[in-house]
Amino acid sequence: MSSTVLSDAIAFHDDLLQQGDLARRTHELLERTARENSITYGGRGLHRVLRPFFVTPEQHLEIRRGAFAVYQTLEELAARAARDPAFLASLAPQGWEELLVPVDGLRPGQAVVGRLDGFLGPDGVIRFIEFNPDPGGPINSHHLGQAFDVAPVMEAFGRRYEVTRPATAPNLMRSLGALQARGGRSGLPTLALFGPASPDDADEEVAYQQYLEAHGVRQRIVTSEDDWTYAGGVLRVGDFPVDVVTYISSVGFGGFVVGCGPDHPVTRALTDGAAQFLNGLFRSVILRTKALFAVMSRMADEGAFDAERGTLLQRHLPWTRLVREEHTSRDGASVDLVPWIAEHREHLVLKPVNEFGGNGVTLGWRTDADTWKATLQRALGEAWVVQERVPMQPQAFPVFDGGGVRQQSLNSDLNPFLWEHGRQEGFLVRQSDSSMLNLAQGGSLTTLAVVRAR
Repeated sequence: MSSTVLSDAIAFHDDLLQQGDLARRTHELLERTARENSITYGGRGLHRVLRPFFVTPEQHLEIRRGAFAVYQTLEELAARAARDPAFLASLAPQGWEELLVPVDGLRPGQAVVGRLDGFLGPDGVIRFIEFNPDPGGPINSHHLGQAFDVAPVMEAFGRRYEVTRPATAPNLMRSLGALQARGGRSGLPTLALFGPASPDDADEEVAYQQYLEAHGVRQRIVTSEDDWTYAGGVLRVGDFPVDVVTYISSVGFGGFVVGCGPDHPVTRALTDGAAQFLNGLFRSVILRTKALFAVMSRMADEGAFDAERGTLLQRHLPWTRLVREEHTSRDGASVDLVPWIAEHREHLVLKPVNEFGGNGVTLGWRTDADTWKATLQRALGEAWVVQERVPMQPQAFPVFDGGGVRQQSLNSDLNPFLWEHGRQEGFLVRQSDSSMLNLAQGGSLTTLAVVRAR
């Protein structure tokens, strides 16, 4: 399916919104869905546009291939970090990650859900900028996508175009069942969620827990100081048996790490394999670091992978390096990294290695020279990466403003979910009129749909 056909599909969809009351009815359906399913952030509604993000089958296939290559490499590097203390030290760790290795760092096959975050550039190629091993979004994306499935405008659109919307939340249930089976148990696991939720996470956490409950997953919000016991190969909090441990937010994770020392019942159960940490404890920590993207980028540039994977990584990863005094390769030439970063801010991004939610991200093209220089000096004293700017391709989307439909130019990211064994299905799609698309900084959501002409 050519880009021309895709453009025709978008134009046809948006023309339909001008007919009768399709726009109003679609808007009201999305509003009701958001209200009933807590698709909000800090009380702010997260839907804005009246059209999914359309991609062609060919684009969808390429995104999946690129995502799997990046994911496969990340998993290999995380496993290496657990086995090789020197390699772990090269990732600019925070100093306590090695304490998690004996818990479950050497245990394979713990992935349940992860998410790569990326942008589809003007050349039509997606480039992934980071990985989230414990991602938000699958439940909100699921509910919003279901609303689009039955939206009046999509019913009319479907008479001319075949529409496929890759699923998100159902894969979570499938992966939780697979995790339970790996532990030698049947059915779905019971969850202990370390809380509380931070204010930013509270809305989605409600939706998350409601979805799990509705599909038969029993859960309990916990702290390290609750009445924990571990006996006879069973971990319990009070009288509640626990199969899987996870956390609600960084607040909950901090409480878990600080409160559950090596002799805590939770830690002992995780170490014995009697309970499992969702996505793996060591794995969840190490895969979050942006230093892995610097390692992947350098290795791809140095020809460390077979031809097929190396080509995919170079196509789908932006050039990335840890910020430090060194000479490194850039476009086939050797550059003195720090002066080069100082001189090329309009094409670069600086990011703290271990932050998330857009915290600390400095976009060179939106930063004056003095601020860029100061940020670079800070980066040299801490753990940061520098990453090539990934150009975004703003696209006009229809929005309902009360009196009718207008077109608004928005940037979008495409963030594929990956499930057990790296199986890719479903997307989180965030949108904003700025270069920062994080929900914490005002972003909104739509869904992704694959379209082809009938």
